[in-house]
Amino acid sequence: MECIELSLEELKDTSIEVAKKIILEKKIDLIIYIAKAGFPIAMYMNEVFHCELLGIVAKRKGNRLKEILGPILSYCPKVIRNGLIKMELKSKVHMHDIERHVMFEEKIDVDAISKFKTILIVDDSVDTGNSALAVLNEVKSIFKDSTVLFYALNVWSQSKSVVSVDYLSFSDTIIKAPMSKDSKEYKKFIEMYQDFIKKRNI
Repeated sequence: MECIELSLEELKDTSIEVAKKIILEKKIDLIIYIAKAGFPIAMYMNEVFHCELLGIVAKRKGNRLKEILGPILSYCPKVIRNGLIKMELKSKVHMHDIERHVMFEEKIDVDAISKFKTILIVDDSVDTGNSALAVLNEVKSIFKDSTVLFYALNVWSQSKSVVSVDYLSFSDTIIKAPMSKDSKEYKKFIEMYQDFIKKRNI
């Protein structure tokens, strides 16, 4: 199981590289990022697509525990942190908790729905596939006449029996990205996200 670390600049390069490949096949009219981790990827991709961005949230019951433990784990040595992530993935604990509460970050303009012919959903990682599937179903239920595609920075093999993605950059890789609480650039990522939210008046 590979472990890599990406800076914001490297994440930007990866996101733009994929966007350039996608645009050769499809014109993207709307990017829906899975908040919060999908946001910077969507923002960088949009330097290529120049379309609207919309956030969506998919929460599971266990998220509260993860939010509490996140800051604590950020002080653990890299080896211990990666080991715990590997244990979590091998245990498949999240495969049993498949229910997700999905909601958009802002109200959708019903009159504008029909103008989005091709939509790209963006996420940082598809672990079990349950969140991705819940989001995909929700988006398809609202944007009934749109083509919906899915990109994930990383996809775990265990998710493939639940959902399939159209584009990915990494497979079965532990990625310490700026969206990780133990990243040196986590604060900068949060500031970027909050600034975007404020400008959108969400």
